[in-house]
Amino acid sequence: MNDSRPVVVHMEDICKRFGAVQANNHISLSVRQGTVHAIVGENGAGKTTLMNILYGVFPPDSGTVTLYGQPVRFRSPAEALQAGVGMVSQHYALIPRLSVLENLMLGGEGASFAPLPRAQVLARAQELARVIGLQADWDAPAGTLSVSQQQKVEILKLLLRDARVLIFDEPTAVLPPADAESFFALLHRFTEEGRTVLLVTHKLQEVLAHADEVTVLRAGEVVATMPVRESPGAPPQIDARTLARLIVGEGGVLPEEELLLGKRLDDKPRLRVEGLTVPPIRSRAGLKEVSFEVYPGEVFGIAGVDGSGQAELIDALVGLVSPARGRIWLNGEDITHALPSVRLRKGVRYIAEDRHLRGAILGWSVAENSALGLHRQGGFGSALSLSFARMKEFAQRIIARFAVRAPSADAPFSALSGGNQQKIVVGRALMDTPALLIAGQPTRGLDAASTRAVHHAIREACRQGAAALVVSFDLDELLTLCDRVGVLFDGKLVDIVEGERRRREEIGALMVGAVKGGGA
Repeated sequence: MNDSRPVVVHMEDICKRFGAVQANNHISLSVRQGTVHAIVGENGAGKTTLMNILYGVFPPDSGTVTLYGQPVRFRSPAEALQAGVGMVSQHYALIPRLSVLENLMLGGEGASFAPLPRAQVLARAQELARVIGLQADWDAPAGTLSVSQQQKVEILKLLLRDARVLIFDEPTAVLPPADAESFFALLHRFTEEGRTVLLVTHKLQEVLAHADEVTVLRAGEVVATMPVRESPGAPPQIDARTLARLIVGEGGVLPEEELLLGKRLDDKPRLRVEGLTVPPIRSRAGLKEVSFEVYPGEVFGIAGVDGSGQAELIDALVGLVSPARGRIWLNGEDITHALPSVRLRKGVRYIAEDRHLRGAILGWSVAENSALGLHRQGGFGSALSLSFARMKEFAQRIIARFAVRAPSADAPFSALSGGNQQKIVVGRALMDTPALLIAGQPTRGLDAASTRAVHHAIREACRQGAAALVVSFDLDELLTLCDRVGVLFDGKLVDIVEGERRRREEIGALMVGAVKGGGA
């Protein structure tokens, strides 16, 4: 492709090391104006590190960055933003107690860094919210939003600042398909306006559908940079398998799509939910008279557009909220109002939909995070005297089983890439077969191979007698992994789809209320 558009971002010979880990090793990257430039690679390949250098989160050990032909060395994200470079990370940076609008205004300065009027911010936010599908009470505390809504607010923060170079790190990881399409429509509008987009993603179909160029990283190095299509709007000239082969290398194993269906191991339900009603807390809908059962050996999926009550369902099942009405039984025992610690003792395990908010403590070591929540179970010593050696041994087992790239079990959890952090959180829940697994977005931020490994681990736990409930916005994940899929719409379980009815089109229609269910 003979592209005459000027290079906006050029990174030359970038190196960055964290302890024993060489995150970026002599990386060079050029991004042209008005394009979507994708950056792909396995978990731990150095993608986010490279973008954090461009955004001023930390400096490179060596190498140079130029912006519009001028050398730059940002000492902070604020300096990068002032120069027109903005980034939306995988995890939100909202202040939970401030309102949505206050979070949008926080640090909300234009190019001159003059304060933006409240009415102006609100008007623009409402306009952009309609485009990306965000429905929110602007005066509500940001902490009451779902994970997907919080990410959308982060996107709004960036758009409000009129950045010309936009970095998105896994922006659709927790977006339902319809919202993801709206998001990409917005990206293309930006490029038509002359803005430039850098897109870090594990979803290769997104690259093929929306990127102009792609750079592949492996083990901290660039292995390929190539055009995705000959010209804007043209069909892709590469395929997903070609990209996957570049990502894993010649000796790597390509993950294959497969249907992972199981079977019930017992006619007695492991989890029984009856008439569960929870007022809206982290979504606009809450739960309304929801009833279903999950049996040993099966994976039960929950589908629905964002804000349909998934967050309240998870909170009620793990004991973080008490329902207004209804009952929850585990192995025939009423646990409706049992504390989370009691549920843990009874074998309930939880993969949090937001690992930073609920699944880990970033400043603690990998070993300590591996034992987090399980420290009262007895395997790590007494409550008054925990054994770090035992925690470390447990962490090393997780690292080996889930192929976690970590300097050591002693390393800070924050030193791991997002995908490797997720593997620790998943491994913690699945190393010993749980009675009941509650998984919220379990493969968030994982590459294709790691996603398959997590799916197989969930399946294996169910074959060993566990029951699993998986909440995901990814319909392909639910259809691949789950035996039955319950569909939430406006807080109600409108149908339970199984067998030949497990079709994307039918579930999609149920999710938006286009058809009425008949199987719930």
